[in-house]
Amino acid sequence: MKQNQISALPKLTLENMETIFNVYTDADGMYYYNLLQTISFPSNLPSTFFKNYTVEYQDTWPYISYKAYSTPNLWWIILLANNIQDPTADIVPGTSINIPTIDIVREVLTQINKQ
Repeated sequence: MKQNQISALPKLTLENMETIFNVYTDADGMYYYNLLQTISFPSNLPSTFFKNYTVEYQDTWPYISYKAYSTPNLWWIILLANNIQDPTADIVPGTSINIPTIDIVREVLTQINKQ
C-alpha cells in the first residue's frame, strides 16, 4: 500500500519521493519501503521538455528544486532526469544539468499516482 493509505503515518504531498514506494509492515509492525521500484526518463526526450541549468556555488538538490519548482521536494525528479544515482555526491559548480519542465513533472507525478 502507499504511505498515505496508512492512517498511523503522516500524510505526504504527492511530490514527496516517499509517496512513490509501496509501504509494508514486518512482523513487529514496523513500516518499510520497497526501494526496488524505479522511475526513469527516456533518454530520447526532446530538449523542449527541459530547461538547462548551470549549478551555482552552494547549490543543493533541494535548493535547485526550490528555484525550479518553488518546492524543495522535487529534487529527486531532477536527479532522475540527469541519471544521477547518488544524491549525496558533491554538486560541482558550473555543471550543466537538465531541469524537467513543470508540465513534465506534473505528468510524472500523475503517472506515479496511478500506480
